[in-house]
Amino acid sequence: MPEISENELKQRLKSGKPDRLYFIYGEEDYLKSFYVGRIAEVSVEKGFEDFNLHKFEGKGIDLYTLSETLEAYPMMGGMNCVIVHDLPADSLTKDEAEKFSAIISDLPDTTVLVIWMDHIEVSLKNNAKWRSFLKEVTKYGYAVALNRKSRSELVRLVCSGAAKRGCVMSPDKAGRLISLVGDDLTNLLNELEKVCAFTGGGEIQYADIDAVAVKTIDAAVFDLTKAIAANNAQRAFGTLSALFDLRTEPIMIMGALISSYVDMYRVKICRQSGGRAEDVAKVFDYKNKEFRLRNASSQAASLSTAQLRSCLDELYEADRLLKGSGLDGKMILEKCVTRLLTIKAVS
Repeated sequence: MPEISENELKQRLKSGKPDRLYFIYGEEDYLKSFYVGRIAEVSVEKGFEDFNLHKFEGKGIDLYTLSETLEAYPMMGGMNCVIVHDLPADSLTKDEAEKFSAIISDLPDTTVLVIWMDHIEVSLKNNAKWRSFLKEVTKYGYAVALNRKSRSELVRLVCSGAAKRGCVMSPDKAGRLISLVGDDLTNLLNELEKVCAFTGGGEIQYADIDAVAVKTIDAAVFDLTKAIAANNAQRAFGTLSALFDLRTEPIMIMGALISSYVDMYRVKICRQSGGRAEDVAKVFDYKNKEFRLRNASSQAASLSTAQLRSCLDELYEADRLLKGSGLDGKMILEKCVTRLLTIKAVS
């Protein structure tokens, strides 16, 4: 059986007839959790979850007990659903791998087995054992990679989510929310819930989003770099102070700040070579993060290549001090921002 898409999984579950085996993996935790729950819901009759829904932790799993549970006949008919959470398939011994293969090759018609990779990364590109495991699983069931959605998909999802909550959100305002809170679906939907509750129905405005949504560090640092690029010291230190008030670790602020300036430098060099900001994504990994390049292009416009290099030197030195000097992180960051503003001010 092949790997299938999220949409194909959704359609198969709509039929109400679950398949015998699913391997759920990928980057998007919310979607993985949602579909594991949906498979269990379709498989097990309501009211019989205590009898027919079984969960195993993958680490140190007893394959004999797993096999017995899979073979057990469900209580009061219906189906059993067995969920194996975070199976370290790349760490199984040869005997364990062969035993597991024998188990999944002969699943009873009354049982659905779900292998849910929640916290363990399935590295197909760099790990032959994972590729071998995926090949084995798809002999007998379906594998579904649930990865982060593109920005356009997220915009549609947010607009649809707002409508389900009795609100109207335009695509540009959905984009604003995504830019502020990030593309993690769990966090994004939580923030959407807050914005809709705050609005109380009707059309959502930018002011509603800005009043309620909690910015990610990346979004706040974007405001910081934008203020530095505009040589607006008051706004820059105000944004930095707000991050300190939220008790954000200085090293996390520094990491996001460095990423922002690296984006600007890459875009600057690309444009000087006759390319577009988007062309940077052909060389570096910006999958589903192309908006960062558009932001970087806007911010880098007022800075020369020499200034950006000087900024990166200052950031390197500040990062070195943060990680190895034992000096106060807040002081190091404030001094760094002061020097970045000075570089911008001096043409």
